Amino acid sequence: MAALPTRSPVLPVRPVLAVLALLALAWSVAVHAAPAPPQTAALRHREAAFARAGPEAVSAAARGADHDAGRATDDAARAGVAPVPAATPHDGWRPVLLPDQWQAAGPAGADGAGGEPGVGWYRITFRVDRLDAEPWLVYLPRLREGGVLYLNGTLLTRVPEPDAQTWVRWMRPHAVTVPPAQLRIGDNELLLRVNLRNRDRIVSSVYIGPEERLRWRYEARHFLTYTMAQITVALTAAVGAFVLALWWRRRDEVDYGLFGLGCVCWALHTLNYVVETMPHPWWLYWRVLRYAATGGFAISMTLFYLRHAGFKRPALQRGFFAYWLSGPLLLLLGGPALHPVVDRYYQAGLLLVGLVMVGAAVIALRRHLGRGNVALLVSAVLGFAGSVHDYLLSQGRIVDPEGPYLLYFAAAALLGTVGALLVDRFADSLAAVEAANVTLKRRVAERERELEATHARLRVHEREQAVAAERQRILQDMHDGLGSHLLASLAAVERGALDRDGVAKVLREAIDDMRLVIDTLAPGHGGLLEAIANLRWRLEPRLRAAGVDLRFDLDPALPDALDLPPETALQVLRVLQEALANALKHADARLVRVRLASLSAPARLQLEVTDDGRGVDAATAPAAPSGSGRGLTGMRRRAARIGAELAVAPAHASDGPRRGTRVTLILPLAATAPAASLA
Repeated sequence: MAALPTRSPVLPVRPVLAVLALLALAWSVAVHAAPAPPQTAALRHREAAFARAGPEAVSAAARGADHDAGRATDDAARAGVAPVPAATPHDGWRPVLLPDQWQAAGPAGADGAGGEPGVGWYRITFRVDRLDAEPWLVYLPRLREGGVLYLNGTLLTRVPEPDAQTWVRWMRPHAVTVPPAQLRIGDNELLLRVNLRNRDRIVSSVYIGPEERLRWRYEARHFLTYTMAQITVALTAAVGAFVLALWWRRRDEVDYGLFGLGCVCWALHTLNYVVETMPHPWWLYWRVLRYAATGGFAISMTLFYLRHAGFKRPALQRGFFAYWLSGPLLLLLGGPALHPVVDRYYQAGLLLVGLVMVGAAVIALRRHLGRGNVALLVSAVLGFAGSVHDYLLSQGRIVDPEGPYLLYFAAAALLGTVGALLVDRFADSLAAVEAANVTLKRRVAERERELEATHARLRVHEREQAVAAERQRILQDMHDGLGSHLLASLAAVERGALDRDGVAKVLREAIDDMRLVIDTLAPGHGGLLEAIANLRWRLEPRLRAAGVDLRFDLDPALPDALDLPPETALQVLRVLQEALANALKHADARLVRVRLASLSAPARLQLEVTDDGRGVDAATAPAAPSGSGRGLTGMRRRAARIGAELAVAPAHASDGPRRGTRVTLILPLAATAPAASLA
């Protein structure tokens, strides 16, 4: 097989995608963790005071903000809208460091749904030395389940919180513009009220300062955590649907199916960053979908890596798919009570799945050290590291609770690397197909040239055979017709049986026979009709001299030209010649009619010779001497040679002395050579 065409040097796509993913990760971390410029270094407030209020504070706080319950945007409330509720604690404040994760460092009893009802208050004091016309901004990178902000004793904004009817989980950051009139020179007090029963018990650090210095932070994080999520959902869903459609047409390409499934699952997983509120009864099904999408992404990508490394065992694949479905089904059947179990242990199992993916990447790299396998290993390590980070973040362990979810970016690098690998594989397949097509075209062209040469040789051979067959036919005709006639005449002359007139007659018949052969070899434009006309032109004067009237009737349906093969035409002419000779020599006829007609269904040619002579009994008519070609036997032999039917019968039914003879020859045109035509 011909070698594949060499590919021109191209930019290494997979390593570039991995580098871009690393840059995206670095950018997201830098937005959060890098120190701000000197003029904004003091804008981040991590020191706060915390106090807890009892159950009665919940209803009191709700009453204080009832008239503003519909305001959920960042710029919702303005100064003077609502006072701080009376249930705000006056004592019991203790210092805390933001971000504050209650599960790890919060007050006793504040462990979410399992804790006692109540609210928590965070107090942040900041100083304003000078007031300008420029507005300020209060920016919270993470306030997952909402809360209420008060500034200097008045309501600043209310971020909707979950309740019995609505489930809320804010993934985007929050920022509210503070007009200068709501600030005061000196110390200012910002209060944040949160519900202690919320599931996501994290309060991030708070940024307070001039809007022009903080807006970029808010917009950068909003883009990375929310806008990018929307783009990712649209992009991965479109790519996944397209690849799955391709796989549906070619189901033996399992790798494409796994990649398409991974893209669709990651699109569904990323919806978790886009859909932030929904009716509370839908929460359980939403979490089932979220775990199914997360597990589907991890399982499909791991199976892809295993297949790439050469592990294609069906039992292993069935085991992974069974684990994929176990977590969502357990939550669906067990209800919200099993949510902590699924959230902790099912996702921990997915980390082990990710570790298998890394191992498969290592094995693939050891088997073939190439840049593609290097990129796959780097992407797998990034994906596993991001998964571990996000798991610890969701469980409130070790990592910075205010940091971004890293798998969100690592998955983009993973999908990009796998997608680039499949694109390269697809391009290589196209190149192989193109090379095979080139080879096939070359071989077909060679075979065509060989066939053309063979056909040329066959045509030469066929022409030689046709010439030889025609030569043999002419020789046979000369032998059977002219030759035998001359030999018989020579024998008669040698015996003295022929006088001068007899010899002249014999020579004239020989010339007629020779002309008959020549007419069939070069029939002219009229074909058989022209040859019959020539025969009539030669015989009619002799018949007239003998007192015989020769008449020809042609069917109007006959064409102007009737082309038959030379052999067929010669036999028809000889049958006609023999019938006319019999009418002249033996029938004592005075009128001979020759009728030529065409018959249909099937297409046939009818030649009929009728005379008014003594008539002949076809059953008892004597045959001519053997080899002479004359007589009824010779006529029947010639008819059989061309596949025609010959019938000899009286022309009239009466038993009178001149009942006549009718010789009928019916030639099927379909049985003749392709040149025969009545069209």
